[in-house]
Amino acid sequence: MQQPGGGDGSFLLLPLLLLLRAGSRAELGDATQGPNSSVVADFMPTSSWNISSELDKDYFLTLDEPMNNITTTLGQTAELHCKVSGNPPPTVRWLKNDAPVVQEPRRISFRATSYGSRLRIRNLDTTDTGYFQCVATNGRKTVSTTGVLFVKFGT
Repeated sequence: MQQPGGGDGSFLLLPLLLLLRAGSRAELGDATQGPNSSVVADFMPTSSWNISSELDKDYFLTLDEPMNNITTTLGQTAELHCKVSGNPPPTVRWLKNDAPVVQEPRRISFRATSYGSRLRIRNLDTTDTGYFQCVATNGRKTVSTTGVLFVKFGT
């Protein structure tokens, strides 16, 4: 007789794993072994993946404000702000169109600030137009925000 789920009893595997991960005692009939046989497992969780500890209560990472969008003209300076806070203090990476922003002396720079990080681009060109993203992480959590810089011709 053909068994549901392909005949090998594998349709029972997922519920069994879920019960085992929850740390409970599982007894499931295995249709491939006959109607009276069962699988019995006593399982005690060995990790605390689902339990908050007192040590974690002071850890946080918050996006305090979404990134600003900027429309400006050739030759101007633009500043994008990544406003994040956390404990431990987060580190921030800057991306332009999903690629890391490369600093250029006296033109493109970013630095840590009291509120997170600031990206400054001087002497703007139309090629500076793009989606800018800051990604902040403190080793426990990651947050990000994206802003658009649009550089146009004219005043």
